[in-house]
Amino acid sequence: MSEWATRPLRVALAIRGAIVAPVRRALIRLTRRTAVPPTWRTPTGPHPVGVRDALISGLGPAPTDGVIRIWYPAVAGTGGDPREYFGGPDEQRTMVRGLRALLSAPGVRALGTRRTASRPDAAPATTGAPVVVFSHGFTGFVGQNTHLCEHLASAGYVVVSVAYPGAAAAIAGPDGSERVMTPTERRRLTSPEFMRTIAALLTARTVAAEDAALARAATVDAQAAENARWIRHLSAVLDALTSAEGRARRVDATAAQLLDAADWSRLALVGMSFGGSTSANLAQVDLRVSAAVNLDGLQQGELLRLHDARVPMLVMSSAGSRLRSGRVITDLHYAAPGSHAPVQRVLVPDARHHAFTDLVEFGSGPARRLLELGTVDAGRMLALVADSTLEFLDHALRPVASASAAGEVGR
Repeated sequence: MSEWATRPLRVALAIRGAIVAPVRRALIRLTRRTAVPPTWRTPTGPHPVGVRDALISGLGPAPTDGVIRIWYPAVAGTGGDPREYFGGPDEQRTMVRGLRALLSAPGVRALGTRRTASRPDAAPATTGAPVVVFSHGFTGFVGQNTHLCEHLASAGYVVVSVAYPGAAAAIAGPDGSERVMTPTERRRLTSPEFMRTIAALLTARTVAAEDAALARAATVDAQAAENARWIRHLSAVLDALTSAEGRARRVDATAAQLLDAADWSRLALVGMSFGGSTSANLAQVDLRVSAAVNLDGLQQGELLRLHDARVPMLVMSSAGSRLRSGRVITDLHYAAPGSHAPVQRVLVPDARHHAFTDLVEFGSGPARRLLELGTVDAGRMLALVADSTLEFLDHALRPVASASAAGEVGR
């Protein structure tokens, strides 16, 4: 399909974006007092949750290139007041700049001033906890799945969320540094080649035509370059954090102490959207990784198309990932034809893409549709993602404890 043939689709998408964005922001401004619930969902695990922001040195020329957020099991009664979703005033201002095009400035402030369940710098409660490294989506942010990360930490995991420079809507470093995604960076995935591929997928009338379009999607230049960039960054994060020597050199002493207490031999990668694809791809080649979770991500590259996943995988998908044939867009990934690879697949038919983030609680009425949340109940969705991910990780990383719990239930 030529670039001229895809021009009507590109124009239609541009017009839709020009109409949808201001309408969505206007609806959020009108309902900002009810944009988010007044209370925060409490994690159900046995541990309180601590949180700390940190910088990994040497990941790039700017401090924001190394921003991470750490959630961990904590000692009750320690730490500061529960963290606001977007932290203090500096982080609030940065996130307003990065997300106001999506949520409007009043909407971002309503989201950002919510009190979470995480207490900054609480004393760590456990040693030998398995580790989860979380990756946000393209134009996402380091705390976009705070509900999930807190749930895992309350259940005994150390969770490290990675900010991807130039791909996060906004990054606010604990040292006061900041980076906001530019319009050019936001547009870099919508190349003519990508639009041709999407047009082919949307117009495919047969399974064979879908397969051909999906095969082309795996080799789109813009996507391939972004995929390589994310894998390099995530791999560099693991290089910095998986050894005690690296932690001592690359993060502050308090963060190093938190991470030293974890068991890095039990490591899983979890991600949403582009971060989910990146997690799966790196898990396929990095022997340090024992499991991976992809939350509604279009899988990039050829590495896992019609190939068995090296590690156990959980793949959760929304209604938006379902093709005309009824298949899900990742059905051709993670297992060779006829294989019985350890892949769990969960389709949530009443959810859309952003329902796999904390935004599932955001807004009301038509604003939710324009935010790509679907009709799924927010509480049900948060519980489904958190519980499914935890159950999968327990089986993959804590099989003895998981089997013991199953035995208790059976008695």
